[in-house]
Amino acid sequence: MIEDEKSFSSFYLYKKHQTLNCQNPKVMYIQYRDYRIDLLSGKRLVLTIEDFIQELEKKKISTYFEKPIVIHLFYELGFFFTELEHKVPQNKPLAIVIEYDEYSIDSIYPFATDQKQSVKFLGTPLFKEYTQKFEKIYRHLVDGDCYQVNLTMPFYFRLRIPLSPKKLVRLLFKDSLKIGAYAHATYIHPMDKLLLSNSPECLFQVVKNKKYYIRSLPIKGTAKVLDEKKRQKAWRNLQKSKKDQAELFMITDLIRNDLTKVTKKPSRVLFKKFPLHVPGLVHQFSVIESEIDENKSIRDIVMGLFPGGSITGAPKKRVMEIINDIEKYTRGFYCGSTLLLFKDLKTASINIRSAEIDFSDDEIKYGAGGGVTLMSQCHLEFDEMFAKFKSYLETLK
Repeated sequence: MIEDEKSFSSFYLYKKHQTLNCQNPKVMYIQYRDYRIDLLSGKRLVLTIEDFIQELEKKKISTYFEKPIVIHLFYELGFFFTELEHKVPQNKPLAIVIEYDEYSIDSIYPFATDQKQSVKFLGTPLFKEYTQKFEKIYRHLVDGDCYQVNLTMPFYFRLRIPLSPKKLVRLLFKDSLKIGAYAHATYIHPMDKLLLSNSPECLFQVVKNKKYYIRSLPIKGTAKVLDEKKRQKAWRNLQKSKKDQAELFMITDLIRNDLTKVTKKPSRVLFKKFPLHVPGLVHQFSVIESEIDENKSIRDIVMGLFPGGSITGAPKKRVMEIINDIEKYTRGFYCGSTLLLFKDLKTASINIRSAEIDFSDDEIKYGAGGGVTLMSQCHLEFDEMFAKFKSYLETLK
């Protein structure tokens, strides 16, 4: 247990290139299926996931939140929203809720260290194991059970030079060229865990322009950048890739449909196939928007959009069943979403490029993967998964 660290959350405010730093939680609990644990008192409370969802109903998109509220939704909560309640695990975390009493908005300061950081691998995916999972998914695709499945696997490692939670967060925010637009971190002192995300992806953001609108920005399609001088060439190749276009268009259509179910109004694609540059990779994304009534709640949005289609596949319910049967591990924070409710800001990430760090043994769990379609090739998907892992490691060096 790190004695001198207190619980905190930090969020990158990309439009201002600043960080929102939250301290002194007045409410902090972890939600399970049939109960919750108050992390401030340690008490177990008989409040179920249904109670948690009803509490989200009280949070309207028109509400002005004086103090920051941070809600981490773990991937497995999504079973509850896709008519798969019987698959919701009993003793796995489904959400963490923190209401902070203090906050500051600060400039980003460079974090320099002359220590040469490296990692010690504890367990990485094997090609043989990946191939077996890929082939099972491919059979589902051929049989017409689904159109796209996001196959992921876990990586486990340690930093050879352990760093405190705050130093790790400073590393994440140190380089403006490497920060994801939805990068954030939360250190939970009673659990001695850090949730560290360099996510570039948005599940939703609420925008007010006379009327209220909701937007989603799904990412699909990846190309490796082996030489920074040839980054634009990699982007042009990605634009021409029929396989990557198909991935993005499938998920864009899925999310258009999800948004329309939430808002009961038409949704439209504002932008399609925009580039997103990260270390060693270039992605493509879409921007989808729909007008939304001011009386809609965070519950309405979460139940309609979570988990994000880009980290499940299509159709969502069926692929979540397939993923659960094939992956055989708990995604947890990875592939979940983190909501930030602060003043007029109501937004949520999709937690790709994300890790859970357990300071009791300095073990880091990181997930990576990608969409599998009929045009996918196993060895290329495996290489892409490792490329995404290496891209994340760049933020910790």
